[in-house]
Amino acid sequence: MRNLLSIHDFSLLVEKTRQGRLRDILMRMANRRGAARRSWENVVSPIKHWWDIPEVMERWNTMISGAPRVDYLAHFLGARFAGGESRRALSLGCGTGHRELDLARSGAFERIDGVDRSRTRIAYSRQMAHDAGFDATIHYIAGDAMTVELAEDAYDLILCEQFLHHMPRLEAMLSRVRAFMKPDGFFIFNEFVGPSRFQWTARQLDAVNLMLGELPERYRVRWKSGTIKRKIHRPGELAMMLYDPTEAVKSAMIIPLIRDMFDIVEIKGYGGSVLQLLFSDIAANFRSRDPETQGYIRRCFEFEDGLLRRGEIAHDFAAGLCRRR
Repeated sequence: MRNLLSIHDFSLLVEKTRQGRLRDILMRMANRRGAARRSWENVVSPIKHWWDIPEVMERWNTMISGAPRVDYLAHFLGARFAGGESRRALSLGCGTGHRELDLARSGAFERIDGVDRSRTRIAYSRQMAHDAGFDATIHYIAGDAMTVELAEDAYDLILCEQFLHHMPRLEAMLSRVRAFMKPDGFFIFNEFVGPSRFQWTARQLDAVNLMLGELPERYRVRWKSGTIKRKIHRPGELAMMLYDPTEAVKSAMIIPLIRDMFDIVEIKGYGGSVLQLLFSDIAANFRSRDPETQGYIRRCFEFEDGLLRRGEIAHDFAAGLCRRR
C-alpha cells in the first residue's frame, strides 16, 4: 500500500512549528497551487542543507569530475565548448542566476537565456548579471518553462539544475528540452533522482538512523528550533503533496526517461542517499574546520561510500551530459 499518511508527519509538523514555520504550512495547505510558487520566491536560504557543508560540495565535485575544485558544469563543458564560436545556451528553472554567470564567464556563449516562473528570482538574477557586467549576454524571462515561447532547434546547450524533479509533466518537459536543442546540441542536467515524493527505502532509513545515532548530541541540534534530531522517517505522500505538490513529484522517473529520449554521453551519481537526510536541518554544526568535526564528516562520507559500493543503496543525485537523439 502507498504510504499516504504517516503518524510521523505529526511530529514533523511540531518540529516545523518550533522553527516558526506553522503559518507557512497552514498557507500551503490552504492554497496548494501557490505553495510551490512561494517556495521558489526565496533568494537566500538558511544554512541547514547538506550542500551548505563545504566538504560536501568538494565531494560532489570529486565524484563527478575527479577534482574537488571542478564542478559538474565545468566538467561537462570542458573542451566541448572551447573556442570563440557564437553559441546560445538556455537555462530552465534558472533560480537565482548563478549558473548563467558561470556560463557567461566561460566565454563560450554569445547569448544565454534564463527562464524561471518566480519574478522575484528573475529580478534578483538580472541585478546579479548587471553587477557582473553581463547585461548584453544574459537575458532573463519570467515565465513557466512548460508554456514559455522559445525558438526550436535554437540552442547549443540546455541546462536544468534541480528543476526537473519539480515537473509533474516530466515527459512533456523533456520533449520541450529536446525540441529547443539544435540537432548537434547538448543537454546538461543536475537533479535529485531518488524516490518520488521522498519515499525513502527501508535500507536508506536504517542506514541514516544508524549513522545519526553515532553522532554526539551537539552535532544533532537542529537549525533554529534547537531540538535534537533523533530519527528520520519516511514522510506520508499526503503531507508531501500538501506542503509542496511539486517536490520530487516524479523524481524516480528522471533517469529512465532521459535514457529513453536522449543519447547519453555521461552520467555521474554523487550519492546523497544517506548524507542528504543525515545533514538536513543540522548542517550548520558541520561547518567547522576543527579535527573532531572533520573526523565525523569523513566517517559519514565513508559510510555512504561503503553502502554505494556494495550496492545497498543507489545514488539519489546525479548529473549528466546528453545529446539530442
